[in-house]
Amino acid sequence: MSKRLRNCVSPPAVSLRACPGGTRWLAAGKEPALAELLADPLVALVMRRDGVTQSQLRALVATTQGKLRDRLCCRAAA
Repeated sequence: MSKRLRNCVSPPAVSLRACPGGTRWLAAGKEPALAELLADPLVALVMRRDGVTQSQLRALVATTQGKLRDRLCCRAAA
């Protein structure tokens, strides 16, 4: 394998503008922030039922972000 840098894959830029009709998350590619999800009472009920704490979920998200960042960022090919 060559020692050139691989092409970077950048995540799409996401606008935080509200969608028409006042519903912010209806447009494709839009996602709420983790803090917004964790503040949702329904999410809290499901997490409690499943025995998952906010700190466990935050740790899982951080680990997954790191793994995705490693895949998406440019680095020297091995």
